[in-house]
Amino acid sequence: MPIATDTAFVLGALAVFGRHFPIQLRVFLLSLSVVDDIGALSVIAVFYTDDLDLGALAVAGLCVLVFIGLSKLQVWRGPAYFAVGVVMWVAMHESGVHATIGGVVLGLLVSAYPPRRDEVEQAGVLTRAFRQSPDPGIARQAKLSVERAVSPNERIGAVLVPWTTYLVVPVFALANAGVRVDAELLERAVTSPVTLGVFTGLVVGKLLGVGLAATLAVKLKLGPLPRGVTLGAVWGGAALTGLGFTVSLFVTDLAFDDEAMREEATIGILAAAVVSTLLGALVFRLLGRRTSPDGPARPTLLDPAVDHVRGPVDAPLVLVEYGDVECPFCGRATGVVGELRQRFADELQYVFRHLPLVDVHPHAELAAEAAEAAGAQGAFWAMHDRLYAHQDRLEAADLLEHAAALGLDLERFTRELGEATHAARIRDDVASAEASGVRGTPTFFVNGVRHDGPTTTDALAAALLETDPRGAPAERRPLPPAPAGPPPWSPPVRMDAVAEVARLDGAAETPDVDGSSPRLTDRQLAVLRRYGRRRPTATGDVLVRGGSAEWDFVVVLSGTVAVVEDADGADEGPRVVSVVGPHRFLGGLNMLAGQPAVRSVVGAAPGEVLTLTVDRLRAAMAGDRELSQLITRALLIRRAMLIGRATGMRVLGDRRWPASDRLRDVLADHGIGHTWLDPAEDAAARAMLDELEPPDGVPVVLAPDGRVLVDPSGDELLRVAGGRPPG
Repeated sequence: MPIATDTAFVLGALAVFGRHFPIQLRVFLLSLSVVDDIGALSVIAVFYTDDLDLGALAVAGLCVLVFIGLSKLQVWRGPAYFAVGVVMWVAMHESGVHATIGGVVLGLLVSAYPPRRDEVEQAGVLTRAFRQSPDPGIARQAKLSVERAVSPNERIGAVLVPWTTYLVVPVFALANAGVRVDAELLERAVTSPVTLGVFTGLVVGKLLGVGLAATLAVKLKLGPLPRGVTLGAVWGGAALTGLGFTVSLFVTDLAFDDEAMREEATIGILAAAVVSTLLGALVFRLLGRRTSPDGPARPTLLDPAVDHVRGPVDAPLVLVEYGDVECPFCGRATGVVGELRQRFADELQYVFRHLPLVDVHPHAELAAEAAEAAGAQGAFWAMHDRLYAHQDRLEAADLLEHAAALGLDLERFTRELGEATHAARIRDDVASAEASGVRGTPTFFVNGVRHDGPTTTDALAAALLETDPRGAPAERRPLPPAPAGPPPWSPPVRMDAVAEVARLDGAAETPDVDGSSPRLTDRQLAVLRRYGRRRPTATGDVLVRGGSAEWDFVVVLSGTVAVVEDADGADEGPRVVSVVGPHRFLGGLNMLAGQPAVRSVVGAAPGEVLTLTVDRLRAAMAGDRELSQLITRALLIRRAMLIGRATGMRVLGDRRWPASDRLRDVLADHGIGHTWLDPAEDAAARAMLDELEPPDGVPVVLAPDGRVLVDPSGDELLRVAGGRPPG
């Protein structure tokens, strides 16, 4: 009986007494109560099952397979799940295993996923089409599109929650909790081992079990607490877990045939629910006094020069959002903000601040920096909207594609990401969030006051209208000037052939002045050693062949290796770019994306290296955030170097197109240097062309200053090559 924590009561109590604590605490308690219920129901299945009907149990197992098949086949219709669920419930009931186990299994198998951005957009398109032409066929397509965008788990929950909340649970409570409370029963309960055992197990056992387990897990570094959740808050939640009701009463009914013992156990459950609630309320009240500021929480004021604002800066209504680019809930909120801006027009000022939750969203911090790097080129909101529209494409290589599609200066953008130029700005936003008491995303401040209610359009609109404006920030000053260009490039040592790298045996190591081939600490090396393969090297050994589809990332353990670049022309030989020594990491961003290596890595002085495949490197980075940051930024800096050394003008187009032939002739006639990216050979070029959407068969030129030219003329190309604006 003390195993089970009642989910509905715990979340209800937390909503009343702990509403100012972060949502991660609710997630923790929800997960805990679900696991508790599964444990209690497993006890029911094992200890309260008399006879088994294997045939019925086989039917139930078949229903499980059908459920899995529905998920794999992406069947989103609720009636299909309902029909299989009914058959499984009946089969479990007839098998002798308690039918509640079937409900738990079905709940675990129903598909759950965040709203899919592309399907949300498609639903919007079909809905607008239906508004323009109310055709039954379009209506059905729009309805199905809306359903596909939301997971079956959420849709079924939305249908069932009102029934379970207002009918099923109250009927169950009335049917099972009814007990005649009189002096005689209370006198028996005070001395009853059953009452005292159940009460102590729920109030004391749950508190100590949950609280101590969480504390030990943190102290032994088995896992960190979520951002904003303290051990004190965990102990407050642990006190509330003594709220056992639904499943506890269910087990009571199964465990005791004697009516008197059943009544005594019920008194223990009800008394524990009251005491646990009061105890949890007391803990949260004490924590609130110690941590809560006087008055309602307000956003800290940043320098208006760096705040990102949409709408007039003197607008009477102000909406501030702390968001995480990788957070699916923030993705939903972007649509809400768009509707609010349409509804209030120039009366609303919207401010966005970063709060990347790196514990759960590994790409969020670098994506936030990408938005700031785009902002340094005047494209913050364009990048912001694009990142939220492509939340499944936030890796380093994806960020470069987004920047290219927006026509940004790619070298500057890449170098700023690699050098963490805008990391301080993200830290400032995070500090302001913590100072404002913000712990999760999205968090909104409406006219200076934190919004604790639903984040729907209507709820936020009502809050904006009901609160008095608190003033508007001053006008934004221009963005700070861009940093100076990349450090001067030292011409590499030229070699006649890769094999002649033997001449470098004993040559001095090239300093890593820009962080493109970082030196790893002993701890970082120990992490990579668990994933990599050691390999001895001799002078002239080719470890990575430029252009090859088979390669490994390299960490130098001893000796030295040389990074060799292929020749630019037929009359030139390969050239050594740098000499790399012990404890340094080598690799390229294209390699992390599974594309061929750009440069060769050759043994110089004999020694030993550690090699890692892309999958093994990803696994190592996933387990160590500090190592992941170091390697990702190094790869970005290396990409920036390559971009900077390449000619500034890039052409996207299939060389077989007639328009490409004409453009090549124009470039050749005017002697304009360029880099040609063929979508038939380069996935990144394909992605950029798809985003730019030029006419079919027409190449696109990306100018060094970020302009996009579609099938340009010779005069346009000359103006761009000379750095003069067209026209």
